Amino acid sequence: GETSPSGPVQPDSSRACAYSMKKALFFFITMWILLWGQVMSNHFLGGTFFSVQWILIAVLHLGLVRGPWAAEWTGFLLGLFVDASSLGLLGVHSILYALAGYASGMFRRQLDSSKMWTQAIFAWMVSMVYVVLYLIMERFFSINEGAFQWAFLTVPLMNALFAPVVFKLLDLWTEVWDMEPVEH
Repeated sequence: GETSPSGPVQPDSSRACAYSMKKALFFFITMWILLWGQVMSNHFLGGTFFSVQWILIAVLHLGLVRGPWAAEWTGFLLGLFVDASSLGLLGVHSILYALAGYASGMFRRQLDSSKMWTQAIFAWMVSMVYVVLYLIMERFFSINEGAFQWAFLTVPLMNALFAPVVFKLLDLWTEVWDMEPVEH
């Protein structure tokens, strides 16, 4: 068999290493696709009544399927990228996506993530909390007093409408990568 400086390499350890690399690549590519999808969506639909938070929906899916740790960290990292690419407060999206990921991971045992109504209602509820917390943080920490954008209020509804589609696409993406959901 194969040898290394510390002795023979066990087949299980090489398989575990390959799985870890595959898992890291899965998360990296998934985050890259989500980030660019959100950027393109914001560029063409941002500020309109048809704006959707793709990243928030994906973080909710990750929480319900993979648990709070994966969703929290994915939400935090994607939130940092979103914050860095915007002219708003740095860290707001990071905190809110991380909280949404943690909350969805904690509710994964109580909710059936395979049902479309559960996906839509959960996405709507979390989106409503997200909007309220975002507006509170903007109000208290922003130095700019901008006008309120009423189109912002349609985002929870759009998230609820598109949540089943995003959940299905992420389930298919997970199957393509052969990444099993975490069962707890």
